Amino acid sequence: MNLISKSNMAYKSYSWKQIEEGDPKISGKLDSTFFDKKNGHEMLYILNKLAEIWKLEDRYNIRKIEKMIYKFLPEVKNEQEEVKNWVRDNWDYY
Repeated sequence: MNLISKSNMAYKSYSWKQIEEGDPKISGKLDSTFFDKKNGHEMLYILNKLAEIWKLEDRYNIRKIEKMIYKFLPEVKNEQEEVKNWVRDNWDYY
């Protein structure tokens, strides 16, 4: 179940370049797959995947993750697993 969709994302400046269904950028587990925080499909995927993994049910927390990634994620964090770990490690700072 997806907690957040395109229409209720906090930021509207994402690129919505189409990604094929089944592409590891938007399916499967979070791993060493490249993550582009400017692509809306990838952002939606990681937000909903983190909500699933961490059993988040509050949209406020999903929005917090979106803000953390969108505004503060270091450029060197460009793999899905790195993003997940960075959010977890920096949760209390944002």
